[in-house]
Amino acid sequence: MKTNHPATGAQQKFDFSPPRPRPFLSNLPARIDSYEEGVARFFQWRTGLDYYATIDQIVDFVINTRRLRVVDLLTDTGTFALRLAGRKSFVGKLFSFDTNITLLERSRQRARHLNVDHCTEFREFQPPTVPLADGAADVAVSIFDFHRQPAEVYLRESARILSPEGHLIMAEVVQTANGGTRWRWFWKKLLLRYVQKKPSEALGVYYDREEMIRLLFEAGFRQVIIQGLKATPSPNDGVFSLIAATK
Repeated sequence: MKTNHPATGAQQKFDFSPPRPRPFLSNLPARIDSYEEGVARFFQWRTGLDYYATIDQIVDFVINTRRLRVVDLLTDTGTFALRLAGRKSFVGKLFSFDTNITLLERSRQRARHLNVDHCTEFREFQPPTVPLADGAADVAVSIFDFHRQPAEVYLRESARILSPEGHLIMAEVVQTANGGTRWRWFWKKLLLRYVQKKPSEALGVYYDREEMIRLLFEAGFRQVIIQGLKATPSPNDGVFSLIAATK
């Protein structure tokens, strides 16, 4: 399902084809550490999707843009950055940011182990400002992080660092308009806070399609495509989607 709101020019077709299997971590000394395992498990619980297969879909899209300057707005496990850098077809430069120096150092070590440190740079930063010049990136990627951020500030900063015709790619839960009941969402928040032990997720704010499009347009993007990846059993869960916005 797509939402297309072009302001000018012809519609660009985005490729969201299913990913091909790519064994990535099998050659690492430890295939997956406990933190990354927890992230992958929570991601599947929250979205109903496989963490690595979804990351590969995002990598596929970035590769298909043929852009050279890529920014990963949250390093976290480093999986997206390292999977992208490991592709032979990626010949660009990737900058990846996080506030957590432990996660950054882990990603640097993995990059050296995989021999992709020449095209990756992991940097500490203090949000909301990304330490890059205006127009420094061709593609900015945000994976399951937008709901924790102040929306307007986050999107304006993403637009600032993008070059003209640059793309912001977000993987995020999009709420169904007026879907679900208040008590079911309240129950979901309790599960997030006390069962999943993720209070920041319980405070997350999610937007429906029209709200998301409005926020992106107000931030300076001129074209938006939303591709739902998986319908969920309850309207309260929203639909995990890929959102491609063009500056």
